[in-house]
Amino acid sequence: MKKLLAYEFRRILLPLCIFSAIAAVLYAVIALSTDFINVWYVPLDEYGEILIREEHPGDTLTYIPAVILCVLCTAVPAMQFSYRMKRRSVDLWYSLPVKRNELVLARTLSGLTLVLVPYTLSYWVGFAIIACSENLFHLSYYVPLFFASVPLSVLLFGINSFLFTRANTVGDGLLFIATWTFLLAMPFLYLSTYFYHSMPDEINSITNYISYAPLCWLFSGFSNAIRSGRIAIQDPALLYSLWSVIGAAAYFGLFFTAKKHPAENAGQISDSYFGYRVLIPAYLFFGACCAAGGSLFGYSSSSPVFDASSLVTLALL
Repeated sequence: MKKLLAYEFRRILLPLCIFSAIAAVLYAVIALSTDFINVWYVPLDEYGEILIREEHPGDTLTYIPAVILCVLCTAVPAMQFSYRMKRRSVDLWYSLPVKRNELVLARTLSGLTLVLVPYTLSYWVGFAIIACSENLFHLSYYVPLFFASVPLSVLLFGINSFLFTRANTVGDGLLFIATWTFLLAMPFLYLSTYFYHSMPDEINSITNYISYAPLCWLFSGFSNAIRSGRIAIQDPALLYSLWSVIGAAAYFGLFFTAKKHPAENAGQISDSYFGYRVLIPAYLFFGACCAAGGSLFGYSSSSPVFDASSLVTLALL
């Protein structure tokens, strides 16, 4: 296992340097070209002849590390587990005297390194530039933001890795990540469309059920805190407890199914329940639910007959 880990970290050294350089330079260039103080001129009289200069906190740029983290958590799982998608590479790796669980563990650890090292370097480079620039921010909030984002990125990496490995080709794997990102939100989109007033406020926001939502809401909440000194994150109990459970289940599934992965499936159409056999009917069904409207088949959009019969018919067509 030690030799495998040593090989893995030698293998990722070049992409690690490239990702780190791109992320750090991108954040640094944007931070150096941004004004962190907004100047407003407010008229004191009705004719606008007397103006007073007001300064307000400007752009916190927290969306830059958020985008970097989301991109890395999407691209790196595809890089790390693409060896399962080609017959030659999967035969090579599975012929080695290494247990498949150990191989998945090594790829997961090196993948997390590919995510967290470029993110960490770029984050603190950007923070250093912001801190050295003239600003009106509560800079202390940048520190807890970083430490809160790390476990969320680990969870997102695990979710995307599990979804990607349900496929047998790289294209299918990326498609599974993209489609499952929004699939959990589809039922709540329908419910919030037709039963908004009868649903509890805690579950009305469909963005909570998108896999990238925990990171996005975290950075958004801390961006407001950096400006105002007060932090507010939407539905934190539901949002983070839900995705913590999903992330833990994804890691369990990733390692539990590793030893059962047949090499002959490489390059084939996926027959996983996390693949097309669920995605296509689910999107058809909930897409029809949201798009059908109230006149289809002569039923009201809130009618249980409409939900149970006509939409099932649409989904099967």
